[in-house]
Amino acid sequence: MTKKLSTIFLFIFFFSFFSLSSKEKFTIGFSQCGQRDNWRLKMESEMERELLFHPDLSIIVKQALDNSEMQIRQIDELMNMDIDLLIVSPNEINPVQKAIEKVYQKGIPVILIDRRIDSESFTAYVGGDNYEIGQFAAEYIARKLNYTGKTLEIQGAQTISAAVERSKGFNDGLDKYPDLINVYKIHSFWNEKIISDSLPSGLKQHPNIDAIFAFNDDLAINAVEVLKKNNYSSNLIIVGVDGLPTPNGGIEMVENGTLTATIIYPTGGKESILLASKILHGEPFEKYNSLPSTIVDESNVKITRRQFQNISELQTDINKSMNMLKILNGRYHVQQVLLFVLAVLFIVMIVLLVMYLSANKKLKQSNINLEKQKNEISSQNTELLRLTDELEEATQAKLRFFTNISHEFRTPLTLILGPLENMIDSADIPERFRMQVSMMHRNSLRLLHMINQLMDFRKIENSKMQLHAANYDIVDFLREIITSFSDLAEKKQISLLFDSEKSSLNVWFDYDKLDKVIFNLLSNAIKFTSVNGTIKISLKVSKPLINKIWNQEIEIKVSDTGSGIPTDQIDHIFDRFYQAENSSGNMGTGLGLSLSKEFVDLHHGDINVKSKLGEGTIFIIRLPVGDKHLTEQVKIKSSGNRPVGHKPKRRDEIYINPVLDNEEKNIEVDFGEKQTILLVEDEKDVREYIKDSLNYYYNIIEAENGKKALDLIREDEPDIIISDVMMPEMDGMELTRTLKNDLKTCHIPIILLTARASQEQKFEGLEEGADSYIPKPFNSKHLQIRVKKLLELREKIQERYKGQLLIEENDSDLSKLDRKFLNKISQIVEEHLEKEELTVEELSQRLGLSRVHVYRKIKKLTGMSVSEFVRSVKLKLSLNLIKTSGKTISEIAYEVGFSSPSYFTKCFKDQFGISPSEFEKGK
Repeated sequence: MTKKLSTIFLFIFFFSFFSLSSKEKFTIGFSQCGQRDNWRLKMESEMERELLFHPDLSIIVKQALDNSEMQIRQIDELMNMDIDLLIVSPNEINPVQKAIEKVYQKGIPVILIDRRIDSESFTAYVGGDNYEIGQFAAEYIARKLNYTGKTLEIQGAQTISAAVERSKGFNDGLDKYPDLINVYKIHSFWNEKIISDSLPSGLKQHPNIDAIFAFNDDLAINAVEVLKKNNYSSNLIIVGVDGLPTPNGGIEMVENGTLTATIIYPTGGKESILLASKILHGEPFEKYNSLPSTIVDESNVKITRRQFQNISELQTDINKSMNMLKILNGRYHVQQVLLFVLAVLFIVMIVLLVMYLSANKKLKQSNINLEKQKNEISSQNTELLRLTDELEEATQAKLRFFTNISHEFRTPLTLILGPLENMIDSADIPERFRMQVSMMHRNSLRLLHMINQLMDFRKIENSKMQLHAANYDIVDFLREIITSFSDLAEKKQISLLFDSEKSSLNVWFDYDKLDKVIFNLLSNAIKFTSVNGTIKISLKVSKPLINKIWNQEIEIKVSDTGSGIPTDQIDHIFDRFYQAENSSGNMGTGLGLSLSKEFVDLHHGDINVKSKLGEGTIFIIRLPVGDKHLTEQVKIKSSGNRPVGHKPKRRDEIYINPVLDNEEKNIEVDFGEKQTILLVEDEKDVREYIKDSLNYYYNIIEAENGKKALDLIREDEPDIIISDVMMPEMDGMELTRTLKNDLKTCHIPIILLTARASQEQKFEGLEEGADSYIPKPFNSKHLQIRVKKLLELREKIQERYKGQLLIEENDSDLSKLDRKFLNKISQIVEEHLEKEELTVEELSQRLGLSRVHVYRKIKKLTGMSVSEFVRSVKLKLSLNLIKTSGKTISEIAYEVGFSSPSYFTKCFKDQFGISPSEFEKGK
């Protein structure tokens, strides 16, 4: 019911609305033969003015530019535009006549304006009587010449009706007067050059010509210009046709004496629109509509001009009135439509109100039902959200446990791998046990490898895996990896081949991640290739398969003659935790190929596989050449063909970090005098393992976490600190940050040990101020060497700063706080240079530190006591005085605060190896 009522009211509305504007509209086509003179412009302006009074008429104008062929085409175009009536001024009679007859025969009314055709196939004609105009000209000239004399005629193109009729009327008019002869005719064809050539010739042949009659005013004015140019008598009677009131028109030319007279030739523009309106509205009309003409000469030219001015002013007022009327009419129409719309809307509102009241009752009942359903759905959603939150919390708890337990695996692995490596390196182990120990070591490494894979998987899951790319030689990189598998391939009697089309090729890639990818592919190839099989690694440069921002790619193929992969399993080979069924009992994590794909994707490359069961498998890796695909954030500096600090790894020790190379194994550690190490580690077994490896060489003090370590450091400052990172209460990062930001302790070297072994975590530790970062599991000898090297570095710093007065701000061997500390003491000594003794108490007061801390810090940084350091600074300052001051050695000794010149000389010689006088002579 509601839908039907809506349809009815919409119909009533649209029917009523369109009835307001249902008045029929008509389109008139106008083919103008030319637009080269003011007369035709006047015709069109009259049409436009008249159209203002006929809002139901519109006009389309086509300009033929005196070209009959163009006019024919334009008439056809107008006919095809479904015009209702055609107004045409034919350019020429014969060429255009057929096109006009075609329109007329189609049933479209045709009005001829100004010019006729030799046919009755038209509806009406409107325009001046050109035959009559010719007679008017003959009568006027006859009267002016007293009916005797000679005339010259300048004709228009004889292919148009106006020119033919006008010439005939003129000559017939002259025939009435036997003594009035038209002696010369010029066929102008609208060409000024013809007049300039023919007129002097005619005047030469007939020098006694008394009058000139021109087809129109423009031709008459051209004739006047030719006469002036040839200095001909200006007493000639010159008559033109058109009589336009425009500037340089016929009226003005008569007024200024250029022309004797002009015949006003009405354009018929206004009359043609009136006639068209009658025809289109079915009103009675005349087929032939001749317009009156008038001769204007000096006798009536002023009155005529004034009449035209009045007409023009009146027309302007009419235009203004029409525009205002149009505006008012538009407003009225809008108001009428708005009133109607308001009425319809009012009726619709009443109906809608009735419909609303009838539907309101149903709506209330529906709302009650909907509210009930909403409460039920809301209750279900709340329960779903609670279950989802619980599930998400449980999932995150499992993932956190998974990550943490994987990190914790590294600690027991440290306690397994460390002793095993010590046993393998030891000459005391019986040979019968060496193979078993090696097997234990090898499987511990395998366990570590799986833990590393799990850690990489977790980082990818959390979107924390970052690319660290540099420009390396990919050929050298691949050759190094393949060489490390040579022994294993030889043991299995497998041919391991490498084929590269380039001897060297630099490519941007992450050394560690691509190493894991190639290692994984080669490990799988060797695992699944039988004896006497072949594994081939090939490298070539190719174009990208599709358009990308890089122009070249490298293609790395790893192919084998192994057992192959079933077709139905190839699509899943890169899925996480997926294992092919033909794995021959060699079970793994199912993460290797998945991680390889993730690493390749990080490089903006791709990896795919081709395989046939029983024939072998080919893995294809494509990586971009160049660095257009990389951001500046992922680029790192490289040294040669591998990352800084990178050492080739044995394949049976993959991902141990670090593994001692042969050079480190051969280092004999000489520890000298025992120094104190603070060991901060919450795992007792790890503390015991580290303590056991260092106890013989150092004094070891222990703390279970960072908070207890701080208490020990305040009581007894250690020479070096070894700390775990993950600890309760205060972890290693916070401990490092606290110590390195405290002037009292910032000089103490810190080594961080952690199971968090990624590059990002290492950088984090170093940024906090750690002097070294060793990931678990670690080799005990490696730790011994790092401790010894850091302590030796401190000794070298002490030696270097004995001969240095001010510490450079960019000196990287000292922390920023230590550099400021030493420079501050030097400035204090310089400010109190004349004092013989500058005590520790005075220094501590100026520095804001306790006496003990000042003494300890100067001793640790310089290896000197406070008094020795102060004396050293004074001696360094004396060097410049000896060179530049011109004072005696005795004066300088007292000036720098020494009690006597002899004591100054002794101390100077002890520190610099020469006496002050020898130094002065050598300056």
